[in-house]
Amino acid sequence: MDSSNNKTNNIKGFTLIELVVVIVLLGIMSVGITSFINLSTQIYVNVADRDELIASARFAVERLNRELRNALPNSVRVTNDATNQCIEFVPIKASTVYTDIPVSPEPETDTITVIEFQDENGNGDNYDCPVNETNCSDKVAVYPLNAGEINAIQYDLTGKVFGLKSVDHANPSASEWTLTLDRTLGVQFDSDSPTKRLYIINNPVSFCVTGNTLVRYDINGFSVTQSIKQKSNAILMADNLADLNVADLPFVINPATLQRNANVQVKLHFQREGEDFVFNNDIHLVNVP
Repeated sequence: MDSSNNKTNNIKGFTLIELVVVIVLLGIMSVGITSFINLSTQIYVNVADRDELIASARFAVERLNRELRNALPNSVRVTNDATNQCIEFVPIKASTVYTDIPVSPEPETDTITVIEFQDENGNGDNYDCPVNETNCSDKVAVYPLNAGEINAIQYDLTGKVFGLKSVDHANPSASEWTLTLDRTLGVQFDSDSPTKRLYIINNPVSFCVTGNTLVRYDINGFSVTQSIKQKSNAILMADNLADLNVADLPFVINPATLQRNANVQVKLHFQREGEDFVFNNDIHLVNVP
């Protein structure tokens, strides 16, 4: 028998059927692995988007919390139309206790005395409305009971809020400072504060839910009528908000009573690619007039 024929007969290989089966199995495995990778990637993207949306919402709510808690008592007000709602308030720049203010029948004066104080940045002697400052836009407020009193004409003879011209703290050792009001003929306050509280304030701030965004505005000046159409100084706080629902508004004010402080109910509804989040938050307004 020829040995070369035996060697030829012992050679083994793949048949065509085996090769086709292997190709089919590899294809099935590839489809499964690809689907697994795609699903894992999509889960990661969804989680990242959800975290981004939640982080944006938390930032907006925390900013609202901090600013509203520093609002002048009874300065918070809201207004809305079919597609927008705004909450407006006056931030406190500094607060102190006064020793003397002119209240009828006391004569008008353009100076009042207060206990030394610090501003919101912890500045006392470096308070940025010093003696002879001609561009001071700050104002003083005593015992405001509603937003109308705060936003009324502030350069008349009587009222709750008056323009501030300068703060005399030239003597660092003095415990009392002299505030000069921006009216040389003098003024009279409507009434004393039961706790002799005096607040130094600046221009109002407004947070508006407009369209699908939450926007913050610095308002230039006071107005008796609250505006809902702000056009300048806009800062985007959050986006992806749901369309405004006038039956379930984002901002609701509960006025103060004899038993509790005022509070603001904040309800922000976020929507993004099928995800829905509603942030409910009560902000207590702890300041008193």
